[in-house]
Amino acid sequence: MGKNSSQRVSPFLSAIYAVVAFLLEVGLLFAAALAAIAFIDLPTIPAILVVVIPLLVVWAIFFSPKAVVKLRLRTRLLLIHIIYLVGAYVLWLSVDHSFYDQSQIWAIAMLALTAISAILVIATGGYVVPHDRTKKPPKQAPSRASSGAPKGRRAAR
Repeated sequence: MGKNSSQRVSPFLSAIYAVVAFLLEVGLLFAAALAAIAFIDLPTIPAILVVVIPLLVVWAIFFSPKAVVKLRLRTRLLLIHIIYLVGAYVLWLSVDHSFYDQSQIWAIAMLALTAISAILVIATGGYVVPHDRTKKPPKQAPSRASSGAPKGRRAAR
């Protein structure tokens, strides 16, 4: 993201980002569970499972560091931070709908952690995020010599 591959960030910043990312992921699950309790007319456990399991599957496929579908780093980071903002808003709505007003501190904390995460990513140029940055070699065309195909005048016939 604008820096060459030889530049690194300090282990302290990487550790801070890892803690913040973990707290945001747990907060996202917490927000989804509270939204399920507040807005879905099912018993508590099935309501939570109906919302949290698909969220975990989508997160594992697209957004985890070892995701099956590899998105570009910038795209992945942008989508992750948008999801965190949506999670903070959903947490605020669900707390406002069903719980005490003093519980709004959780939504504010999630919003603040999202801001800290975005600042760390921007300040380090994305190098604080674990991501495979190795350049993949271009695919080579198969060699004619090794394939046994005729060469020279014979190939033209």
